[in-house]
Amino acid sequence: MHVNRAAKALRKLVIPPGAARTGTWLQLVRAAPPSVLANALGITPPETAMRHATQAGTDYIAYPIVKRPPTKDR
Repeated sequence: MHVNRAAKALRKLVIPPGAARTGTWLQLVRAAPPSVLANALGITPPETAMRHATQAGTDYIAYPIVKRPPTKDR
């Protein structure tokens, strides 16, 4: 769906697109580091993602490190 079509659909439901976008960002940065999200979603500048993380009260340093399971080689 094109962004303009999505915005029009949200307005039809009396949902401000800007508020919906901000709410979505706040939810996303609670699940993943802002730098990863910015890279995956093509958001520039990356500081935008960090600003949303700050607003959500998250700390990207606290994000758990996911370790790969050991392979048979190791």
